[in-house]
Amino acid sequence: MKRAAIIAIRLFLGGLFLAAGLSKVGAPLQTLAAIYSYQIVIPDWLANTIAHTLPWMEILLGIGLIAGLWLPVTVVWTAAVLCVFTIMTAQAWWRGLEIDCGCIDLSALHPALAALSTPGGATLRNIVLLALCAVLLRLTRGLSGRCSSKTD
Repeated sequence: MKRAAIIAIRLFLGGLFLAAGLSKVGAPLQTLAAIYSYQIVIPDWLANTIAHTLPWMEILLGIGLIAGLWLPVTVVWTAAVLCVFTIMTAQAWWRGLEIDCGCIDLSALHPALAALSTPGGATLRNIVLLALCAVLLRLTRGLSGRCSSKTD
């Protein structure tokens, strides 16, 4: 049961991060526009660096989660990225900014999921994803390297 939960959460989170990274990897200008839409003051060089590296970080985290590589470390890094995303979307929500969060668009799965791309929806979604990271970290405590069959 524990092993099945670990695998399910890994695949879910990893799939989301992999899809998000792949959706951004060929569109750094679109990612840069999303970064600027948050209306935070950061130097242009930093915004450009984020726009070019964020997709690859999401892809690597997604692959790491799916493959179960260095799982505790990968989960902590995933949670750290989600914390930044949550802070960014929450401040946009609080300020009433009407932005495209730069998130993966899930509305193709169901039109109601378009709400998850709004600042408020993205903030709430990220909180749920952070909770899943916490559950995964708790379930994998004591594991190192690849997720093994010894997790039952």
